[in-house]
Amino acid sequence: MRPSQGVPLLAALLTGLTVLGPAAPAGAQVPGHCARQERLQVPGAERQESACLPDLTTAGLAGTPYTDMGDQAGLSAKGTRHPSGVPGVQIDGYFPDDSRSNATHGWAHDAQFVIRLPDDWNGGLVVTGAPGTRRQYSADTIVSDQVLAQGFAYAATDKGNTGRVTELTKAAKRAVRQRYGKAPRRTYMTGISNGGYLTRWQLENRPELYDGGVDWEGVLWTTRGPNLLTSLPVTVARTFGTATDEDLLRAGFAPGSRFLWPYHEKAYWGLTQKMFRAEFDPSYDPKCPGATAGT
Repeated sequence: MRPSQGVPLLAALLTGLTVLGPAAPAGAQVPGHCARQERLQVPGAERQESACLPDLTTAGLAGTPYTDMGDQAGLSAKGTRHPSGVPGVQIDGYFPDDSRSNATHGWAHDAQFVIRLPDDWNGGLVVTGAPGTRRQYSADTIVSDQVLAQGFAYAATDKGNTGRVTELTKAAKRAVRQRYGKAPRRTYMTGISNGGYLTRWQLENRPELYDGGVDWEGVLWTTRGPNLLTSLPVTVARTFGTATDEDLLRAGFAPGSRFLWPYHEKAYWGLTQKMFRAEFDPSYDPKCPGATAGT
């Protein structure tokens, strides 16, 4: 991933999209700080909590329960500019779900989401899903801060189980209407890594929900491969010494990525293959190399 290139790319795209204009026509009454907060009810949410905040960006939320800086670690380049000073309403909650891996807010409940509705709204909505196995605040620095500063409403999901992005997109559009009195004029989706694949899937399979999107270095899952399920076994074999660098190249790894392999072997490959094998492989061996599944 190259955040130093991706953040400007996303910012440039969204800057072009701010032709949506200001939240209200000249001369119209602009709603006050956190106006209509009491009306906000996220459709389908099993639980929700809303808060009126002086700043919805990480500059204002760091150290509070309304973001998780640790879950954003490593996703933005050193020196990335972080906007601030975006007041508005934040809604945290979750949809019904039977898995319990997300402990954010002490809820121990998956399908958690965050929706941010700035006071100064430009008429648009940006939706994202978490990269990797991270949670709903993981894209706050690289996506939420950037789009909120331009006036977009923002919604993110921890992904939960299948269908959560569609569910959140529809619910967020309703929440936007409740707060501003009108539906978003434009809805966009973006995401990195697994969030990038979510973007691709949504645009291909639910195009009626979006006006566009950015698949940012997304993982590509294809029915017959190549995908992680065809390449990760080779990385495990290489760790055991039964496969070579040439085998990785034949499995689809780019020659220019060699310098990353030692780090990826330590930080990603073992962890990732364990998570998938624990679910799908009846011969799953918990002693195979890499971090413990689920950590």
